Amino acid sequence: MNDHQTPRQEKVTLQRRIGPLSLLFAGISSIIGSGWLFGSMFAAQMAGPAAIISWVIGGAIMFVIAIVYAETVSMLPAAGVIARIPFFTHGSLAGFTAGWLCLVTYLAATPIEVIAVLDYASNYVPSLTTTEEGERVLTIEGLIIAALLLAVFTAINLKGAHWLATANSAITVWKLLIPSIVPIALFVFAFDGDHFSDYSGFAPYGTAGIFAAVSSGGVLYALSGFRAMLDLAGEARNPQRDIPLALMGAIGICTLLYLVLQIAFIGAVPESYLAMGWSGISEAAPGGPFAAIVGLLGLKWLALLIYIDAAVSPGGTGLAYSGATARLDYGMAKNGHLPKIFARLNRNGVPAWALLANLVVGLIMLAPFPNWREMISFITSAAHLSLAFGPISLIALRLQMPDRPRPFRIPFAMLTAALAMVLISWVLYWTGWNTNWKALIAVAVGVAVFATLRWLRGQRGEPANVRQMAWFAPYLALIATTSYLGNYGGGIGLVPEWLDMAIIAVGALAIFALAIRLRLPDEDAKALVAQTNVETQTRGKI
Repeated sequence: MNDHQTPRQEKVTLQRRIGPLSLLFAGISSIIGSGWLFGSMFAAQMAGPAAIISWVIGGAIMFVIAIVYAETVSMLPAAGVIARIPFFTHGSLAGFTAGWLCLVTYLAATPIEVIAVLDYASNYVPSLTTTEEGERVLTIEGLIIAALLLAVFTAINLKGAHWLATANSAITVWKLLIPSIVPIALFVFAFDGDHFSDYSGFAPYGTAGIFAAVSSGGVLYALSGFRAMLDLAGEARNPQRDIPLALMGAIGICTLLYLVLQIAFIGAVPESYLAMGWSGISEAAPGGPFAAIVGLLGLKWLALLIYIDAAVSPGGTGLAYSGATARLDYGMAKNGHLPKIFARLNRNGVPAWALLANLVVGLIMLAPFPNWREMISFITSAAHLSLAFGPISLIALRLQMPDRPRPFRIPFAMLTAALAMVLISWVLYWTGWNTNWKALIAVAVGVAVFATLRWLRGQRGEPANVRQMAWFAPYLALIATTSYLGNYGGGIGLVPEWLDMAIIAVGALAIFALAIRLRLPDEDAKALVAQTNVETQTRGKI
């Protein structure tokens, strides 16, 4: 029995019952949420027609990051893997920091999707929202309905991974259908190819606009939903085979869908919307840009389907994130970073206390959010700080455990991991200073929470592995300095364009090499993995 397992947990374990199709649907459902309703408009505002390049770049970045995690998950398919892999390779502080940053984004994601559901539902139930200082916020009635939705998500998850996968699969079929019909209708009834060259040309805001759309226009916020599959690794029937396939499939399908939606939006947006240029496009109807366009075309039936999907898509994503957050709590508890109660499983093999705690936090976070784009910028920044641990851990594991089986093995692993590190760092830079300083505060709060929990639990004598995290402070300094001096999101523009990208790339590669050198000794890493060997290797009944 390991240090974080009770006698009761020896009898109840995570149930490996999720098959490959359910994993694929979990990824698709997490990726296709409120992003498809807003992403095309916000990306076009920042990049014009060149937003289609933003989606290609975003898809490529997510693909590279995903294959890095595909190898580590196939090797160590543990629940809450984003927190657990850095724990195995770099110790306690690294595992907590990666988990904390991911947890912050997950905890915010579910309430955001619930609010998106009610924001659209208020078009036919106006009492759900009101307008304060130009922003839509929930009324008391809306808050009650939002709380009920969070409770429903929790109840479905409490029934077990099989229930979650079944409910999610049914929702995903719908979520794929409607966003596929919309661009077809726009291509047939309203497409104008001149929009790609008129109104200041194809790329009216240059490469800066293209890159900014990737990080702040909703591109990576949408595509980063692939992480939900990683968090279900501990409950997949054959994670070594199915998770890499599901990762590649979900990212490929969703990137293609978002790309087609972007092309259709650019070609179909009414000329009256472009009177002030691409940056002047606004949400022209309460139902969002696509509902507005199809409404003007007289396609009332399609507008109705979009209104319905505006509740289903964010709702499905909220359901997926509700489950993923509990698995992350579970992983952090197994690491010893959260109270042991979060690692307790109910008779369905679900971390029930983690789900209930997340429900309470979600209820608290239902307070009015800023606008959607500001929130997704912050989530993108915090999420990619957590993902920066992935490429480092991949190479560290290659060196620490070279003989451990890897059913999915990346060719040219060092090159791939280094590329992933540079891409993640560029995304953080593109997010801009106005957002990154908030993510830095989230890191500082996390370190304070880590120290406080260790003190309260009497762990001051246990190793925190601070030395193994000595690379992270220079990395934060690199991102913070270049963001402030750079050309995105509030930067003062002191560093010339392209030189800023070169500085980020060189600095990220140097820190990448340092972080690998600072990994845990081989025997220490193997000992940490051995504590969870039963969980990661035992396959439950199908």
